Amino acid sequence: MLAISRSLCQKNLQQSYFFNCSIRTCHRTWTYKRSLIQDKTDHRKPQYLKLQKCDFRTTQNLHVPPLVAMLLRPVLRISALLMGRSMKKWWARKSGKEKEEYKRWFRERSNVFLGCFGLYSLILAIYYITHLKTDPLTQRLRFIIFNKEQEKKLGKMILEAHLDVHKRDLVPHSHPAYERLVRVIEKIRIANGDLKSMRDTQWTLTVINTPLTNSYILPGGNIFISLDILKIIENDDQLGIILAHEMAHSLLSHSLEALSNQLLWDFLIAIPILLIWALFPDITAAIIHMIGERIVNVVYNLPFHRILENEADEVGLKLAAKACIDIREAVVFWATMRTLTEMHTLPPELPWISTHPAHGDREKNLNQTMTKALELRKDSGCPLLPAVDPRDKFYKRSPKEQELYFKQRGIIKDEN
Repeated sequence: MLAISRSLCQKNLQQSYFFNCSIRTCHRTWTYKRSLIQDKTDHRKPQYLKLQKCDFRTTQNLHVPPLVAMLLRPVLRISALLMGRSMKKWWARKSGKEKEEYKRWFRERSNVFLGCFGLYSLILAIYYITHLKTDPLTQRLRFIIFNKEQEKKLGKMILEAHLDVHKRDLVPHSHPAYERLVRVIEKIRIANGDLKSMRDTQWTLTVINTPLTNSYILPGGNIFISLDILKIIENDDQLGIILAHEMAHSLLSHSLEALSNQLLWDFLIAIPILLIWALFPDITAAIIHMIGERIVNVVYNLPFHRILENEADEVGLKLAAKACIDIREAVVFWATMRTLTEMHTLPPELPWISTHPAHGDREKNLNQTMTKALELRKDSGCPLLPAVDPRDKFYKRSPKEQELYFKQRGIIKDEN
């Protein structure tokens, strides 16, 4: 994913984008407008894409404010834990005779409790079904409980927090990396202007000077990218692949989908957490709770995020293809990341406990989808690609030649 910077507003009616610059740095925002450039906040009403498939709703969606959803997550878990412990302590204070009476009372009303549990499950199921949406880019059904206006507010809030965290690392707008990044983002945006979601997103870019080789995107189209990753990127085609990947995350509303699923999961496990802390001693309950959380994370949460990453790779490849980027460089980039990891230049990978697929898996997946993507590029009226395939050049190098090549580029430091 990727990022950009903070802002003072400079209006320029001659350009298709404008700059928001603070004393520290610059926050560039591209807007799909022709006649008027507004200030930092755009008060236009969003135009929602009408979906024709899998619309189970008969009434208006019950959208949850993102801030409420973020606060609800720890509240649900802590409340379930405290309630379970309170029930356990209450039960321990009862005499043997009282416990038998309560057990008899519970058995007589067991159907009522089962009915309440069934009703709770039914409400969650209905809410889930009625908030399924078909993504117009992938035609995949996904569960999202926020609307676009809420995404903008969430994005603005998180952006301010990230800018504050990186306030000492923000790269000024005068840095040459800015113009390069702006040029590539604009190329992708214009080439994909037929997508309503692309036109409606107010893209921003923040460049940060940190030792982390990273790029990411926040809700609402706020791209962050570190200068360090530019050392690994060999050319503008590879840069376009990375930026298109991050833009795909935004177009696919992956951040909203992830938060929606996390909140639903918290509602599902609230009762199991309560029962664990009610039935077991505190130490045992804490161990079971911790192990359960780890299992859920490895079995569901992390694989789910890896699916989103693969989806962003595929959609990003299409966005880049329409922008006439040499998309074969996508394979070269991830092959480079894989090779650097094998050379221990980058941290070792543990894909099964990571939110991202292994570099080699991404390299393989992109190779498999390359034929269709190249056809899309050709159909978009792009010029012919160079006859020499950059993938062939990369794969023909021996390990020693690769090491020498990376040293020449300054990626690997020569110990001599």
